Amino acid sequence: MNITEVVAGTPLTVHVLVDNMPVAIKTKAISVIDGALLVEPLKYHGVPIPASTQATAEATLMPMGDHHSFSLESVVPYENWSDIYYLLKGHEIVTELENQRKAERYVINLLGKAVINHNTTVSAIIYDISIKGLSLLLGKMATANPGDIIRLTFRPPGYNKDFEITLTVIRNFKVGTYDAVGCKMRGIDSGLMGYIIDVKRKKDETKRAESQSRVLIHDESKDE
Repeated sequence: MNITEVVAGTPLTVHVLVDNMPVAIKTKAISVIDGALLVEPLKYHGVPIPASTQATAEATLMPMGDHHSFSLESVVPYENWSDIYYLLKGHEIVTELENQRKAERYVINLLGKAVINHNTTVSAIIYDISIKGLSLLLGKMATANPGDIIRLTFRPPGYNKDFEITLTVIRNFKVGTYDAVGCKMRGIDSGLMGYIIDVKRKKDETKRAESQSRVLIHDESKDE
């Protein structure tokens, strides 16, 4: 996640060295300018801090309250509106736990129906799924932004009833050239859990079969 994906109004805490002393300064996201996140003035004892190429930032993204930490490659003063604001560039710090979460996602490419914010109904392709969330490719002319609510309905092959899930959009990104949204599930029932476990089992079986097919077996008859 790039720090520019932080929604305007989100509180952040920037950790930076000032005169070789580590300090934590609270600020708030305003907008995105030239590929950087514009935030409110960063001041230490009432004085704007100098530019930095090494810092971190923390934010809690609403409405789900997910905590994110960012490594900042630049903290640059931006003078405007009779004050000194700041432009932040950086990416999320991905922990081992986050890597494990991403590894649990399974590509399924299933067609479904999405109702965005209770009033816009569009077709959607479920790109991947995990026990925590899923990624959606929305139909043409459809848009969804972080914080939006999506009611998703889909039926996997071999199932005799639809699954209905309520999702909260967490981020926007790209799958190849297609616009996609990453969503978090607001609860998961036993039926959906069973489906995800079944998807995992089939993916694992496919991996094992592919692995075995690549094993070279020594033919002892050729040594006679």
